[in-house]
Amino acid sequence: MISGHHFSNQEIGDLEAKYLNEFYIASTPDPILADASEYYAILFQTFLHKNQDKVFNQMNEEQKKRIYKSQDTKFRNAMQYSFNKGHQTAFALLLMDSKGSTEFDSSFFKNPNSKLAFIYNLDRMISPKVTEQNLRRDKNEILIRETRRHFENGYDEIMYLAKLFYKKGAEVAFEQIRQNIVKMNYLIKGRSALLNVPYNQDFEVTPAFTATFAIESPNYEEWDLHWDATYGYKIAKKLVGKFMIHQLSIKEIKAFSSVGAITYKMLENYFASANLGENDIVYLGEINFALISPNENMRTIQSPEFSAIRTSLALTIQRHLNIGSQNILIAD
Repeated sequence: MISGHHFSNQEIGDLEAKYLNEFYIASTPDPILADASEYYAILFQTFLHKNQDKVFNQMNEEQKKRIYKSQDTKFRNAMQYSFNKGHQTAFALLLMDSKGSTEFDSSFFKNPNSKLAFIYNLDRMISPKVTEQNLRRDKNEILIRETRRHFENGYDEIMYLAKLFYKKGAEVAFEQIRQNIVKMNYLIKGRSALLNVPYNQDFEVTPAFTATFAIESPNYEEWDLHWDATYGYKIAKKLVGKFMIHQLSIKEIKAFSSVGAITYKMLENYFASANLGENDIVYLGEINFALISPNENMRTIQSPEFSAIRTSLALTIQRHLNIGSQNILIAD
């Protein structure tokens, strides 16, 4: 519950339904659910390919294709259900007056990373066992049942992913409550010149990564990448890598390319098809992943995930700068 704010159970239910509906019908949609569905659908399909049972292995390619497509649809529906359950749970945790409930002072919402703190503590406020019972229903139950027909070890994978979407739904609920009910702004102490990211707040860059501002100079910006809060505090605090953004003009690229600079030759070839003028600005993003000790309890990056990461980072730059994809190259 939030100090100074009191609601009946009926009022909480009505508010949650109202804001969840607003999330879905917004004229400028929040991309969090759509982006995550695309990103994790790739990982789920990879899991299916690696865990086929003997009967599935004996099917012809057309039969397999139909099942993979059906699984994809059911996966997206199940993750949306999980997202909605997380949204519902966060409204109850933040607004309900009950004995033993956590009390949040309104000033808590000023903290630039208060949302992260809330997500990190979800498993303390509601036990993982109760969360799993809530998620093991409806669309998730259908997905689990269908997956068991043709693939092995599906339950654990589905519940793992469902919990990530559950926490993403809780993130959206937190933001809606902060903005519309508590009416509190984050205490942001400045923003970067190039991409307008906050200096003192984590921000989302892919459905799996958050970033923190690192350094900047004219025409250059660098971020530290971390797994996002849905993976839990211990994993999220580990550095995944660095993301560097360079701002260049086509004229600069051609000048360096003409004297044989290899990277600039590559850039000139890449942007040649975009029909850009010499004064047009383009952006090169580079990812340097950190070396992780095999003894550390870390989530590993799967091979098909690299393509999804590059796509997500390009989308992040597009959204921050309101430019087209033809002006961006992401390299690793």
